[in-house]
Order: sequence, then structure tokens, then C-alpha cells
Amino acid sequence: MNRLIVSIILLVIIAAGCFYSVYLTADLTNSLSECVDKIEQAHTDKNDELAVQYADELQQKWDEILYYSILINDLGHAMEITSCIAEISSFAESGDDELYAACDRAQAQLELFREMQTPTIWKIL
Repeated sequence: MNRLIVSIILLVIIAAGCFYSVYLTADLTNSLSECVDKIEQAHTDKNDELAVQYADELQQKWDEILYYSILINDLGHAMEITSCIAEISSFAESGDDELYAACDRAQAQLELFREMQTPTIWKIL
């Protein structure tokens, strides 16, 4: 009987950790997406200094996610996001209009990262 109770408790702890991980991933990627939007808006407003500041903030947030992530399922995908963020920083510093394309790529990669972390029946099976 004690084994059953311990098993149920462990299952609840694991499920709670899973749901918290999904919530945290969604929250962090939403924060990154908002930062990308701020970069685009600052570039549109011709405020390159603010765009660079937001780009540095974006880089810092992404580095924190990578630092505190215990498990990233697809390291190649994480490197793709890192590459997009580096492009954003570079284009923000130079004031190049390619910044919009880099921001769009970053948004798409962040959305894919968010979806990859969301549990579905097909992923579980």
C-alpha cells in the first residue's frame, strides 16, 4: 500500500513539474517575442540606440534561458534562435532594414520552440 501512495505522489510531482515547465517556457518565449517587437518598433521609429538596447536585452534574456535550461530537446533549434538573435543585434547596430526579416525569423523560431515544448497526445505516444 505504501508503494502505491509513493508512486502516486511521485506521479503528481512529475506532472506538476511538467506543467510548470510548459508554463515557464510559454512565459519566457512570450517575453522574448515582446522584446523582438520592441526592437522592430524602435527601428521603425528610427531610434537605433533604443533598438540596440532592446537587442542587448533580448540577448541577455536568451542567454539566461539557455543557462538555466536543464534539458533542451533540440540543441540545433536553440542554436538557430541564437543565430537569429545575433543577426538582430548586428542589424540593430548597423541600422539595416534587414532587421525586420531577422525579427520575423526569430518570431517564427520562438513560436516553434514554444510549440515543441507543449505536450500533446501525439508527442506522448
